[in-house]
Amino acid sequence: MATTSQVRQSRRQALEAQRLAAASKERRNRILLVTAGVLVFALVAGLAIWGISALNQGSSTGTTMPANVNADQNGILLAPATPGAPVLEIFNDFNCTVCKAADLVLDSTIRQAATSGQVTVVIHTMSFEAATSRTAAIAAACADIQGVFPDFYHQMYLNQDAGFDTTALNQTIPNAAGLWTDKLAAYQTCLADEATGQFVNNAAKYAAQMKVTATPTFLFTPNGGKTTDITTQIMNTKTNAWDPDLLRAVLGISA
Repeated sequence: MATTSQVRQSRRQALEAQRLAAASKERRNRILLVTAGVLVFALVAGLAIWGISALNQGSSTGTTMPANVNADQNGILLAPATPGAPVLEIFNDFNCTVCKAADLVLDSTIRQAATSGQVTVVIHTMSFEAATSRTAAIAAACADIQGVFPDFYHQMYLNQDAGFDTTALNQTIPNAAGLWTDKLAAYQTCLADEATGQFVNNAAKYAAQMKVTATPTFLFTPNGGKTTDITTQIMNTKTNAWDPDLLRAVLGISA
């Protein structure tokens, strides 16, 4: 049988354990509140920067449109549009790391959907993640004029970690996408002149109109249906990763 002293000591230990647990819980709550505040601030700041970028794009830029521009001149068709096919619109930024993760996993599925004619895929490239995002978006549109947009688009993400400096955008990435000699020279001139700048402006304005506030964003419009944001639907909640099977299911296409 425990002595009175032992009982008192046990009670003191229990009270101390409760005090420590309460203090630990309070610290966790403070950390969560601070973290949430930082995330909210970052989101608001990011959206503010995005809004400013969308509304204040430079006006002294070229009006050349990409070869595969859509009818509204704010996106690039990944493959010729199929009349009556559902439409998948992808809003991306080449400096967006989450966009890169999506592209590395979903690229082949999206290309197959577009080239098979089962889905009309439209790419809207944003330019708010970093200082080089706008130049990168202009570069992609210039690459489309030379007929290599799908490969160029993918190569941009494969080279994202190295950054989009002058060498990367003028040589490394276009070469990897298949641009050489005369086509490379024409692409480089287009990039230097910001010939597709107005097109990039159009994409930013359209994103604002559609209330797109983050990249990547995937909007899907079934034939005759309502446009919906399917971004979260194509993420596997168990693996927290992009899932080609979920994308195919939403688009209604086979593997």
